[in-house]
Amino acid sequence: MERARELIKPYLEMDGVIGIYVVGSATRPYRDALSDYDIEIIIEDDVYERMPMDERQVFSFKESEPKVVDYEFYFIPWSDFVRLTESTLDLFHYPYQHAAILHDPEGRIEPIIKQLAELPEDVRLERMTVHFLEFLYRLGRNRKTSERGDLPINLALLQGDALSSLTKLIFLVKKSWPSMKHWSEQEFLELGICSELIDSVKAWLSDTCSDKARAMVGAVRAFLDAEGETFHSDMEGIQQWLFFTKEGKAAFERWGCR
Repeated sequence: MERARELIKPYLEMDGVIGIYVVGSATRPYRDALSDYDIEIIIEDDVYERMPMDERQVFSFKESEPKVVDYEFYFIPWSDFVRLTESTLDLFHYPYQHAAILHDPEGRIEPIIKQLAELPEDVRLERMTVHFLEFLYRLGRNRKTSERGDLPINLALLQGDALSSLTKLIFLVKKSWPSMKHWSEQEFLELGICSELIDSVKAWLSDTCSDKARAMVGAVRAFLDAEGETFHSDMEGIQQWLFFTKEGKAAFERWGCR
């Protein structure tokens, strides 16, 4: 973080700055040579409104090939920052689990970051149920589509959807907001996800036949059991909840994707 603290020095005395923090791979142990510093600066609304558009996001590139970003400053008005707490997008929660606060002289941004990082238990259970059912339904649709013949685009989309639902489920079981897709495997390692589950997913990706799909579903159920989850044991109950109750339908609209 010493580099990040050096980078923010020109902004510390800037008018209207409330706080500064860094998110992204710079805060994680798997940071590599392609990683940049994603630095967000929370600023008073009136100062933000007066700020020229081309100053609200500032990039600097490394002197290297291929050309990659070294650091980015992204200004966020205070009111927008506070409203992030109402978002249902993982993008506005997962990064804050690992955010490193660099400047917060009045202690205004720390409580918001903690709120963004928190995963309420009712949200976690609701989402686990939605994504588990999504995962199963998408596998079934993948099987039917495969039986219809050579439809590679359809199959690739369905396989990606199934994997996305499963990935979200795994993170939620581990009491984490789902990560950015491009860091999922690294975060699985950090969370200590069992190799049997990961191996079954990779086996299915290499050959999406019914046998591999069934083996993967078995590994997912075993993972849920090992983690002490029970919601998946009553398939009839959770399907009725999703399709026939006001709460389930609302949860699917909030967290699912068709």
